[in-house]
Amino acid sequence: MIMVQRQPSPAQRTAGTARLLLLAGLAFALEALWRDSVGRVLVSGAVLFAGASLLVFAKRTS
Repeated sequence: MIMVQRQPSPAQRTAGTARLLLLAGLAFALEALWRDSVGRVLVSGAVLFAGASLLVFAKRTS
């Protein structure tokens, strides 16, 4: 039997990237809070915002 792999749609790829950004932002935020670094918390917030924005965009386009 020949198995054919389906290629993910652009919205699915964007959602996957968004989930990775959210996970990285969350890990970065926890590390920043652990070290009491205001600058790192702000940057991690920006990463979380970017991931959340991408996820909303991907959900709207699918």
